[in-house]
Amino acid sequence: PVVTTHQYHRILGSCVAQTFDRGGHMIGTCVTPFGVNLVARDPDTLEILADQSITRWLPVGQKFSGGVYFHLDHEDKVLLASNTLHIDRWSLEPTASGVEWQRIDSIPIGDILDEARREDHKVIDVMPDWQGNYWFITRAGLVGTVNADGTGGKAIPLQTADATEGIDNALAVGKNGIFIVSSHAMYSFKRSAQGGIELQWREAYDRGSGPKEGTMGFGSGTTPTLVGNDYVAITDNADGQIHVNVYAQQKMAGEQLVCSQGVFPPDRGTSENSLAVVGKSLIVENNFGYSGPKNVPQSEPGIARVDILAQGCRLAWENLAIASPSAVPKVSLANGLIYLYTRDEANPDDLHAWYFTAISAETGELVYKQLTGVGWLFNNHYGSISISPEGAAYVGMMGGLVRIQD
Repeated sequence: PVVTTHQYHRILGSCVAQTFDRGGHMIGTCVTPFGVNLVARDPDTLEILADQSITRWLPVGQKFSGGVYFHLDHEDKVLLASNTLHIDRWSLEPTASGVEWQRIDSIPIGDILDEARREDHKVIDVMPDWQGNYWFITRAGLVGTVNADGTGGKAIPLQTADATEGIDNALAVGKNGIFIVSSHAMYSFKRSAQGGIELQWREAYDRGSGPKEGTMGFGSGTTPTLVGNDYVAITDNADGQIHVNVYAQQKMAGEQLVCSQGVFPPDRGTSENSLAVVGKSLIVENNFGYSGPKNVPQSEPGIARVDILAQGCRLAWENLAIASPSAVPKVSLANGLIYLYTRDEANPDDLHAWYFTAISAETGELVYKQLTGVGWLFNNHYGSISISPEGAAYVGMMGGLVRIQD
């Protein structure tokens, strides 16, 4: 493998996630000490083609919001929510000298959120549903929706008689509804016939007695992961051993929970990242003990595959030798490899050496690893792995971006 790196900011600039438009551009967001930028690049050279400030924000000591999560819509426009409490659509437009970002839509949502509850709103994510309406969520547990033309806005708080619930993860949207995991429960919503927010189902999960070492919040650390149109999965935060919980997407007569499978050693496991899906199998990694980018990560090893069966779940394999402190795992269906971003147990404890690592989805065994760099700026710190249509892999890291190409 050939490794190429590109530094984004002279202090630090974590280019968290990448995706690709039909024009062959790589699009991502980069977080600096001063805010979030929307960046378009040449995927081969990593040259920056267009760079746009989205959120002016000092993230030190704060949980992220305001454009870190973004999506490409059906027209290759970037959809995100800024910290100005607007849903924005950005278009990459040609110019005489190249391309530039232009904001083509901006829908205010501050009043919609204030009607539900007045507070300092931190919008995490926004996505369209199957009918083209926008849905958005805040860290303080507000769920909102608005028509694409900015009309018909509505928001509700996630709360019970006993607790006000927060949200630390992104949305998942499928043809069967909107799926959200709060600090207490899994939810499915849809738009009602009157344009409001209709609860399809809610099911509490075991959130344990407190946050675990390596988590950002108290509760599930995983964005809901859809398995086709049948299931949606998260990990819980149970005391002792955590579990992969699989729920039916559509409303059931009894419990929504289809099965729950324990993973990783008791009191030494947690998951702060989305699960990866291979058919009816779920890939989960262990993030227990991860303590931030500048500290040498001492996270517990652990990668596992959980299979969804006709009746229940089973643990297909568990690799307790490989530690991937915080990278969202990705799977190539073309070659059957799971990609991780790891440290090497054989290295000295104080060495910041990072590896792009491939293991078999079939067996969980190591296939190969490639050193990407040494130093804390090579820590991905929850930056995800992206695979391009041409077969290159990209990892967002604290210093910018790593590209790995055969």
